[in-house]
Amino acid sequence: MILRRPRLFALTILNAAILVAIIALPLTRNAEGQDARTTRSHATYSMAGGNVGGFATGAIYIVDETHDEMISLMWNDKSKVLTSIGYRNLAADGGASVRPQP
Repeated sequence: MILRRPRLFALTILNAAILVAIIALPLTRNAEGQDARTTRSHATYSMAGGNVGGFATGAIYIVDETHDEMISLMWNDKSKVLTSIGYRNLAADGGASVRPQP
């Protein structure tokens, strides 16, 4: 009986240490997706449909009005998924097209 008490005490200490680690580790660091450098503010979106030259199906254009970005998507009947046609940074496109006034 004397040998069992030190083992029981050691197991209790080990369990307490594991419990502290389980509780403390998730509280000390952020998940990768919560990195402050990559956090974006909430956005306002607009969506419109239209035709694309060279394709039988139409396209969906989604504009992120807050960050001035746009993506275009097309429905693929064979695989039953939306396929990306392209992405544009509208702020960069708008800045490139502005010409200085004489």
